[in-house]
Amino acid sequence: MLYNNIQKPCQPEKLDGINRRTANRKCYTRQYVLLGEYGWMFLAGLLVLFFKTTIESSIAGLLIFVGNDYNNDDIVLLDGRPGRIVRVSMWKTVFYLYTIKKGTDGKKFVSGGTKLIVENNKLKDMKIEKPLSNFDLEAIYE
Repeated sequence: MLYNNIQKPCQPEKLDGINRRTANRKCYTRQYVLLGEYGWMFLAGLLVLFFKTTIESSIAGLLIFVGNDYNNDDIVLLDGRPGRIVRVSMWKTVFYLYTIKKGTDGKKFVSGGTKLIVENNKLKDMKIEKPLSNFDLEAIYE
């Protein structure tokens, strides 16, 4: 059954040709009224949810990219594994992680490694350590 704007039943089939077309234009189903009046709110909500993650990712990327915490060629320990930061960009950071093995003479050496690409907004969940350079305590406390 068709309904008009005031939600009263509308019967365009009982009208003649011209009036029937006019009545058909004025009669709406409840679903059309619902989507027509509130559909824009649904679309606006979807856009806000979509852009929320994009904005959060952009801000995290900007803070890493502009900040001085992580720079290219920094030596880091990523979850206990030694590595080097190769590239810091707006959206991601690239690490080369080294595989350390012990040789037959007992010395450790780099035998290979992996490339790890991490989105900047995921860096806060990782344990990244930056080793400090060695300094002479005897010269400081003489």
